[in-house]
Amino acid sequence: MRSPRRVLDNKLVAFSALLGLSVLGCASLYGLRVLISGRIYYLYLLQNLLLAFVPYLVAAATAILVGWIERRHPGERRPKVLLVIPAVLLWLLFYPNAPYIFTDFIHVINKVYLRVAPSEWVGLNALIWYDIVMNAAFAFIGHFIGLVSMWIMESTMAALWGRSVSRLLIGLAMLLSGFGIYLGRFSRLNSWDAIISPFRVADEVIEALRDPMTIFFSLAFALFIFLSYGALSAFKRMPFGDGEERRPRD
Repeated sequence: MRSPRRVLDNKLVAFSALLGLSVLGCASLYGLRVLISGRIYYLYLLQNLLLAFVPYLVAAATAILVGWIERRHPGERRPKVLLVIPAVLLWLLFYPNAPYIFTDFIHVINKVYLRVAPSEWVGLNALIWYDIVMNAAFAFIGHFIGLVSMWIMESTMAALWGRSVSRLLIGLAMLLSGFGIYLGRFSRLNSWDAIISPFRVADEVIEALRDPMTIFFSLAFALFIFLSYGALSAFKRMPFGDGEERRPRD
């Protein structure tokens, strides 16, 4: 009989494949946009969605490796802690890329890529509605992937340090992520810059903290993440939220 942990790992792999299909669906929407307009506008949506997948891969790999360590060394805490601490830091570095995609709506609002109608049968009005739907799909899938990665990371930390500590760390991650999204949109920083150019990142952080809008923007996005993560957590606690089919009463 397979262990519950191994069953969970297999479900995680299957769920990862489903998320991959969602990414392909978004890519199909983009491909149709290119086919209609004859332009490669919005290519950054694909790049940002792939970056949104990174924190999920980190969280999923961490959960699987922690399970593997538990099976090989049951009861030993130190190897798991040594794995989880750097994994959490790496996850936090890339997590803001997931909700960041919502900021790409600014290009739709400003109609940056709607200067000329692509054809007579597809006017500017139709194209802007398509752009809204396409951007919403990328933003929703990217944000959902990030929320799932957060849930996996919280569950992993809770198993090591308890639910109270894990919730505190996730709350801190939400606040830092809101600030990270601000740095990505207005300071034009990305996750790799923290590794490649740490001094530039430090200068940009100091400069950003001088702008009053930084606090407003960061807290607004942190609240958005908190509310949507709360909705996901509430759904997971519903009787049907674990994916198990409920048996009808006799």
